[in-house]
Amino acid sequence: MAIRDNWLRFKDDFEHTAALCGRNPEHIGIMAVSKTRPVDDIIAAGEAGLSLFGENRIEEAMEKFSGLDMTKYPLYIIGHVQGNKVSKIGPRVAGVHSVDSLKIARKLSEQRSKSPEDGSPLEILVQVNTSGEESKSGFRDKVALRDAAAEIASMPSLMFKGLMTMAPFIDDEKTVRDCFSLCREWAQDVSAWIKETPVLSMGMSSDYKWAVAEGSTLLRIGTNIFGRRE
Repeated sequence: MAIRDNWLRFKDDFEHTAALCGRNPEHIGIMAVSKTRPVDDIIAAGEAGLSLFGENRIEEAMEKFSGLDMTKYPLYIIGHVQGNKVSKIGPRVAGVHSVDSLKIARKLSEQRSKSPEDGSPLEILVQVNTSGEESKSGFRDKVALRDAAAEIASMPSLMFKGLMTMAPFIDDEKTVRDCFSLCREWAQDVSAWIKETPVLSMGMSSDYKWAVAEGSTLLRIGTNIFGRRE
């Protein structure tokens, strides 16, 4: 019950925020970040109305989601993907929203091509490092990003959909919003290789209001849905 209540409370706040920013909340997706959460919590979130789920660790994700209906509980990897873990990303995974190098994109394309029976390309968001923090992965250079976008978009087993970024974990509105604004700017630079409106995965529980104001189309929400991790 707590998860449903959390979701309804967040949903009201989110919709109010979107209205204040002149945004249509229906144009902004909510991904439930279920890392470290048990399967029962994921099921509860789905029953409450959430329909996108993000996990950081591949092994944990595959273990928890293997028994869940992939049409109701689509799984997206949002954490750093190591090259030696790519082989574990099978048809159960709908997308990888944390592609931070061409090397990983090529490995993902090769891996996806081994599952022709699945038929659907792997949804890809390229991670960009707009904060300049050494602790964060992602492309930092616009030219390198454009070159990568062109190549990724040409890979038949992948579907390049947009960009993802993380702002610093600080309570400084200008700094955080500048990171989101830069991601939006870079998305326009690579929009020629995206068939639809670019997805901008920006904003988490602590900074989603600023992300909405800066044009996010996909929020990654964990704490505000599942509560704080113990």
